[in-house]
Amino acid sequence: MFETICATCHGNTGQGNGPAAESLPTKPRNYTDAAWQASVTDAQIKDIIVHGGQAVGKSPLMPANPELEHDQEKLDGLVKIIRAFGKK
Repeated sequence: MFETICATCHGNTGQGNGPAAESLPTKPRNYTDAAWQASVTDAQIKDIIVHGGQAVGKSPLMPANPELEHDQEKLDGLVKIIRAFGKK
């Protein structure tokens, strides 16, 4: 899911440099940023994934994924990917 949906904006390396990022007025989150990684909980990441940016005071261009709300396995997998970018 990350490669097909999230990487479009966040990039395959998680640096916020996906192919769609250039055209966005607000640049996507850079997941390699250690300060951001330290400032956010796994629960907050899941909340943004499920409810979208606007619901949590972030960019309204970050779409919601409500179909994942009850799919803890996929949410945990996405958080694991996002967290791994902070360890590189």
